[in-house]
Amino acid sequence: MRKLVGVVLFGGAAAAILHDWLGIGGPGTSPAVNGPIYDAVVVAAGLGCLLRARQGPVERRAWLTIGAAVLSWAAAEVYWTLYIEGNASAPYPSPADIGYLAFYPLAVLGVYLLVRARARELDPRLWMDGAVAALGTSALGAALVFEFVVDRASGSGLEVATTLAYPLGDIVLLSLVVGVVALTRWRPGGTWTLLLAGLATMAVADVAYTLQTYGTALPEGDWIEPIYLLSAVFIGAEAWQPQAATIEPEARFDGWRELIVPGIVAVTMIALVALQYFNHSNALTTLLWSATMLAVISRLVLSLRTNKALLEQVQTDRLTGLGSRARLEIDFAARCRRLADEPLAAMLLDLNGFKRYNDRFGHPAGDELLSRLGGRLRSAVASGGFAYRTGGDEFVVLIDGGADTAAVAGRAAEALSARGSGYDISASWGVAELPAEAAEPRSALQLADVRMYAQKESRRLAGPLSLPDREALEQRH
Repeated sequence: MRKLVGVVLFGGAAAAILHDWLGIGGPGTSPAVNGPIYDAVVVAAGLGCLLRARQGPVERRAWLTIGAAVLSWAAAEVYWTLYIEGNASAPYPSPADIGYLAFYPLAVLGVYLLVRARARELDPRLWMDGAVAALGTSALGAALVFEFVVDRASGSGLEVATTLAYPLGDIVLLSLVVGVVALTRWRPGGTWTLLLAGLATMAVADVAYTLQTYGTALPEGDWIEPIYLLSAVFIGAEAWQPQAATIEPEARFDGWRELIVPGIVAVTMIALVALQYFNHSNALTTLLWSATMLAVISRLVLSLRTNKALLEQVQTDRLTGLGSRARLEIDFAARCRRLADEPLAAMLLDLNGFKRYNDRFGHPAGDELLSRLGGRLRSAVASGGFAYRTGGDEFVVLIDGGADTAAVAGRAAEALSARGSGYDISASWGVAELPAEAAEPRSALQLADVRMYAQKESRRLAGPLSLPDREALEQRH
């Protein structure tokens, strides 16, 4: 089955290209090439999508829907060949138009299902980039194509509605293609590329056909027919493709790809401003223009919120919820710029007995203890300072100049103490006053570190050590 589909799909499309673009076969073969052969190629493309649906359950619904879209198009082509081609009295709209127009919502639904199958959870920024890119494309398409058709459409209300439905569908297809490519961070991969290229080629062929129909500068003839068949070939070739690439949920960008969405929107807005200056825009163009700008603003707001959240994450110690070393550096530098008006004290703390606790109870228990002690430290110093965890079992507290330094230090040391069966955790600490004893963060922390280790060693010497051990420790220090 797959081989037969491939022969009809690729062979029929090649025959149409050779005939319509290069004239091979002569005028006498046109009815066959642009009739049954053309229709067979579109049918084969739809069958290719159904074959693709058999490859796995993850994408089955998506490919069944896309296959239904292509087969709807194929049914319209068959009807056109049998009942409309050469019939001057054929009605408009006809049953063929139902098949043609059904292609658009089915294709959009199929692509949506494929996106959902390949991206369970997406970063909201990616969704917004897709929306911005799609809306920008829609606005430009409405200005360039839709308004062109609106100005020339005539007939009954149903006829005008049918005529306008085609450029609307094409604009939606092109917007969908650009939006999905944006979701993939402009790296769609082979399977996505074939599908999206097929949809984009369909829209391009429709636009060319519309312009040709209204007697623009485009040449007459059947040269547009192979473009439609290229669309069918791109979509039908999915029968030989692997699963679509998974769309990664996190919005990670690099290099020039970060600028693509803003660039598309900027070019779109510039073009629309120019068009509005020279021509009166209709309501659809204005609406899409406004929606694009709202999407851009929403994307910027989302970026600000996300960046703020990321910054907060970097500046917060994951385990204890205290400020991180990065947050300490930022806050300390800012506070030092106000030392003339707001004195400051830097307190450095280090846990005693924590290594033994880890060795005895395990690192998960040690992490849980640090988390508990960190919460206690934050509460203990909240009224007079701000606490940070700088790594391991080391903490820093910046004490406000107006606070009682000794009292805050005492509460901090007590908060980092814990006793129980088989363990006794305490904190050694040292304090340096700014600007009285140090003028900048580095020297203040060095002084506090010296005092902290002096306290730690004095506790060791005061502990139950033997005299030889105590003398050896004193000689090392």
